[in-house]
Amino acid sequence: MSDAESTMQLHLRAPQAVQGELFPATDTQNVTRGYRGTVASKVAGITYRQLDYWARKQIVEPSITPSHGSGSRRLYSFKDVVILAVSKKLLDAGINLQNVTTAIGFLTQRTIEQLEGITIMCDGQEVHECTTSEQMIELLQSGKAIFGVSVGSLWRQIKNALDHEEYVDLTKLQTSTDGKRPIDDIAAMRMRKKLEAQRKARAASGR
Repeated sequence: MSDAESTMQLHLRAPQAVQGELFPATDTQNVTRGYRGTVASKVAGITYRQLDYWARKQIVEPSITPSHGSGSRRLYSFKDVVILAVSKKLLDAGINLQNVTTAIGFLTQRTIEQLEGITIMCDGQEVHECTTSEQMIELLQSGKAIFGVSVGSLWRQIKNALDHEEYVDLTKLQTSTDGKRPIDDIAAMRMRKKLEAQRKARAASGR
């Protein structure tokens, strides 16, 4: 996998997307549990090596506790694990890494509650968010080959699986959010910086 793939564009291609509302909301539910890399990779259905690679290349980073050293110190949120599982499903279906990364950037912008009602669909060229059956039918009637992942179904599967796994109680770790910002705000800030860097890179290459 080339370095260029790890810095690919994160264009939002979704029906009825609202411009200027990149991070429209924060989760109404406080994040109280963190999961180590071994648990996150197991529940998401990926290898620990793949999990570590994605974190180092900033494809899917742990939103609670990133680490520049051993992957065992990373802490993933429930939302992170759902995004990992969706990414795995898309890759297994043959969706290219660019579209998978687009989907990752898109899902990162949504709250935990919003993820439960989303279906990600890909027509081979673009990734779409669908929140209604009408949107899905419209894509299916386009005549293109469509692959879809029900984020809501994975959401419930991941929740059930994590209920039986070890976790870190974040309410007892004051360092989990530096005592200053909600975890989702930190993740949003990281994604905002990444998108801005990619925008500048595209602008520079177009000169």
